[in-house]
Amino acid sequence: MGYKTLLFSQPCQLSVKNFQLVYNPENSNEDIKIPLEDISTIILEHLQIKLSNYLLSICGEYNITIFSCDKYHQPNTILTPFSQHSRTTQIVKNQINMSEPFKKRLWQKIVQQKITNQSNVLKILFNNEELDRYIEKVQSGDKTNIEGQTSKKYWSILFKNFKRHSETKQNYALNYGYAVLRGTLAKYIASSGLIPSIGVHHCSELNSFNLADDLIESFRPFIDLMVAEMKINEKDTTTLTKADKAYLLTILHKQCQYKNEQITVQNACEYTCQNFVKSLVQKDSNILDLPQFIGEK
Repeated sequence: MGYKTLLFSQPCQLSVKNFQLVYNPENSNEDIKIPLEDISTIILEHLQIKLSNYLLSICGEYNITIFSCDKYHQPNTILTPFSQHSRTTQIVKNQINMSEPFKKRLWQKIVQQKITNQSNVLKILFNNEELDRYIEKVQSGDKTNIEGQTSKKYWSILFKNFKRHSETKQNYALNYGYAVLRGTLAKYIASSGLIPSIGVHHCSELNSFNLADDLIESFRPFIDLMVAEMKINEKDTTTLTKADKAYLLTILHKQCQYKNEQITVQNACEYTCQNFVKSLVQKDSNILDLPQFIGEK
């Protein structure tokens, strides 16, 4: 499985030769070659990057996710391999036929783990345990919206004078990190034989990644911690630098706890999708395992 995340931020041409990605910077005669089997994710940040449909097709064969960015250098397009699983039809049938009680139990588990991970962020940064008391209050389907209640408290502790969707560097960093996680989950959702648009809790007809937006919830606190550690001034409205983005891309290689193992966040994305399939087949929400911070009980 590929492990390298490549960020292309300058005009260049990308091609494929001898099972290698060939990077040719503009105004340069030197090529840089990277074996396709080593690549997990490609970020196309500059608008003047040239590549062929053949490269896109080969990336699909090698299970490589490609992000394309807008003029503000934020990911706005995800290209991910599709239907690589040998039993896609049966898996999709199970996904479509999820009962409401089953979906509610899955969402309860996701929200509980999200709050647990948020609580661990506050413990790491501030030795604050305020969110712990909310975890067991989450009911099936989170019908009392404990997630929303804890979210308000969480952000008020994590950042000063913070508004989630305001145009600040903190939000730019959060959005960038979340986009990388969302695309990575979308890749493994598709390669596990699942349909990304059929979610557990998220169900918008306009959203092609409802399931990714469900499964990402317990992963978000890992990005939150990274952004908090950047110590960005709450009034800073500058865009992310190349160094900022390179730092945020390391999220995929950060270590987390999954079951009784320490693995990378990228591997946790893959295992979460695989376990989601197992939970569908056996109609048992307890089978779904989610990432934790290392050392979490």
